Amino acid sequence: MSPSSTARRRRFVLLVLLGVLALGVLTGQVRTPDDRRIGWLGAALETVLTPGAAVLARASGAIEQSWAFLQEIGRLRTENARLRAENARLREENARLGAAAQESGRLRALLGFKEQQPYRTVAARVVGRDPSHWFSTILVDRGSADGIARNDPVVTSDGLVGHVIETGGAWSRVLLILDPRSAVGVLVERSREAGVAGGQGGAALRVTYLSRDAEVHPGDRVITSGLGQIYPPGLVVGTITGVTRAAGGLFQEATLRPAADLDHLEDVLVIIRGPRGLLPR
Repeated sequence: MSPSSTARRRRFVLLVLLGVLALGVLTGQVRTPDDRRIGWLGAALETVLTPGAAVLARASGAIEQSWAFLQEIGRLRTENARLRAENARLREENARLGAAAQESGRLRALLGFKEQQPYRTVAARVVGRDPSHWFSTILVDRGSADGIARNDPVVTSDGLVGHVIETGGAWSRVLLILDPRSAVGVLVERSREAGVAGGQGGAALRVTYLSRDAEVHPGDRVITSGLGQIYPPGLVVGTITGVTRAAGGLFQEATLRPAADLDHLEDVLVIIRGPRGLLPR
């Protein structure tokens, strides 16, 4: 047999095999109204490819879930940053409103106290104080241009603060009652016992020259007596916190807590005296 005939026979066999394979694929595809089968070749391919397809499907699902998770993390971070900024803004707004409410309440109380006074007064704001002598002096933003003069009393709605010791056109310096140079004639309101309240350079006053037999007790309120050339009578000075009786002494002494919060002064009233004494409203 010649080589050419052998080659022709091989091609013929290959064509027959391909024809049989094609016929098997075509005849294996059977359609019915309810079912569709893929034949033996399709079944073989399905057997080979199904595990890989399942793995790819699971991997695709995991990737999709991871991507959704990352997107959710990004969204939550953005929302968290927005909420933090909003929270900070609300805290700032709340602090501002709280400060405004405190100032409004303080000014209403000061205005109410001003209306009760029979004397002319000038409202002033505290703009400074001596940091080296915290209990000594404060600086206010009203001065001689507003009618304020040396020795004018200074008060808040809670009680006595001190008196003016120096003025300029638009400012005044006030000596606080806590300063050791300060002295105020006072009365124990309940017993009408007279004494002198003086500063000690600290947070409390000392009341001296109280009669040894006078009834003075912690909790008693102390007011100005009107004696002297500075303070009118009836201004609240503070409350007795303790009483001391020295053995054999003629007098007793008391410690006094100021009624006004002298550590946190912001707004005050200056009572205008004038050259001939206190000026009526």
